[in-house]
Amino acid sequence: MTIGLRRHLLARAGRAAAVPVLAAALILAPAGPLPVPAGPATVLAAATCTGWPSDSVPPPTIRVLRTAGPASGTVQVVNFHDYVTVVMAAEWGAGNPAEALKAGAVAVKEYAWYHAMFWRGGTADDGSCYDVVDSSLDQIYAPETHVPAASLVAAVDATWGVTVRRNTSLFVTHYQAGANVACGANADGGHLYQVSATHCAQEGMTYDLILTTYYGPGVDVEGAQAPAAAPVGLRFLAQPAGAVAGTAFPVQPVVAVVDATGQTFAGDPSSQTMVGLSLAAPPPGAVLTCTGGLSRQAIGGIATFDGCQVAGAAAPGVVLVASSAGLPPASTPPFAVAPAPPTLTLSASATLLTWGQDVQLSAALVPSASQVASGRTMHLQRSTDGATWTPVTNLLTDASGAAVATDHPATNTYYRLAFDGSPDLTAAISPVVRVLVRSVVQLRPDSRGATRVVMGGTTVTFVARVQPAPGPAASGSAAPARVTYRLYQLVGRSWVATRTWTVSLDATGAASLAVRFGSRGTWRVRAYAPGNATNAISALSPAQMYSVR
Repeated sequence: MTIGLRRHLLARAGRAAAVPVLAAALILAPAGPLPVPAGPATVLAAATCTGWPSDSVPPPTIRVLRTAGPASGTVQVVNFHDYVTVVMAAEWGAGNPAEALKAGAVAVKEYAWYHAMFWRGGTADDGSCYDVVDSSLDQIYAPETHVPAASLVAAVDATWGVTVRRNTSLFVTHYQAGANVACGANADGGHLYQVSATHCAQEGMTYDLILTTYYGPGVDVEGAQAPAAAPVGLRFLAQPAGAVAGTAFPVQPVVAVVDATGQTFAGDPSSQTMVGLSLAAPPPGAVLTCTGGLSRQAIGGIATFDGCQVAGAAAPGVVLVASSAGLPPASTPPFAVAPAPPTLTLSASATLLTWGQDVQLSAALVPSASQVASGRTMHLQRSTDGATWTPVTNLLTDASGAAVATDHPATNTYYRLAFDGSPDLTAAISPVVRVLVRSVVQLRPDSRGATRVVMGGTTVTFVARVQPAPGPAASGSAAPARVTYRLYQLVGRSWVATRTWTVSLDATGAASLAVRFGSRGTWRVRAYAPGNATNAISALSPAQMYSVR
């Protein structure tokens, strides 16, 4: 069964039974029935990773391979309690009955605990070992986007000392959404099915009975969690690793109130713990702001900030400080705030030229704050395909940040500006400007505006040449591949097109056409080059006039 189908079944089951909607359905193991271990688990790799030795005390940390977010591709060592609460936020709906959430908390915790004890041999590209992956290959761990609600933290804390055991040993506690059936109707001894387990909780079943119903028979639920004594400090659950001045942090700060064991302290539901955010020794001109201010109430022991940024100045080592009355503060590791990029603009004197004409390009650099605009070097670049860029010239800005250049494009050309950056400004690239260049057709013989008199039956061979001329190789030719000829006759006072020919260019870049004037009257011949990726359509060539007698 696919992840999408499991999610569909979970959503359908929730609607049918008015069950609070669970989080995205999870796949913690391969689809299909799984064997139920008959005894103590077997180590799956000769070496160990975390190699946690105890099955009675949870590990303090777990090694997580990140596959998404700013840390993608790396292995993070994560506080184990925080890992469990964040997974609960991703995998279980915060509005579900408390007993169902407690059963889920035991399953989430024990699944990860087991793999912290018994390594499966997983390593990242840099060789670092990991216990679990942050995706549905194991359990979804995404602290950047999933912040645990108070009900989820409470479920984890209430069952922190609880384990479910088969033959006295921990085992892999698989779980998934399952069908919308009655309590225990789909129990198979190997999975905790979230939807039907929610029915169990709604019917008054406690979490320990839910666990034995789904993982049994032959399992025991052991242990009890003593309530946390009191908050003793703060800890950042999420913080930026880097930022750009004047732009919201890519990862917004999340701060937890913790107890003496380092676990999140949810506290009394009526508590009003406020957490403030500030800069430690802010650089001159740097100002920290957050949407809604720099203070947040901790809900379920967690204070979540949004829209935070450092404006006014760049700095190489910014430190965020979280503080709350009566508790020691917490600080982030230093991170760099890069200067904001300037705004680069580029405009062309014309966006449609005829071959042989120049284009004037006006450039400007506007700093992000109070930086000086003058004396900045910008690189004017051109491209024929919008992908590969070559230099045109370097521009030095004047006192207003402006500069001008002239170019002589032979073909359709893209232009842009590139700024390499400086100690006070980040590198930047301007939007692209495209200039189309119309080819030119020269038609011979050229009567230079005069009307040539010929007898009926006369054949005239016309030769059209296109500029820009073709290059030495056909694949690199700048000229169109064909020329279109048109023959007009004067009817009354109007010119009527009577014939059209399309002629391919030869190796010299010429297109020849023999026209036989068989009827009396006044005629004219014109030619043009159709447009292509290299050049825009040309104008019609000057008319060559013939009077046939």
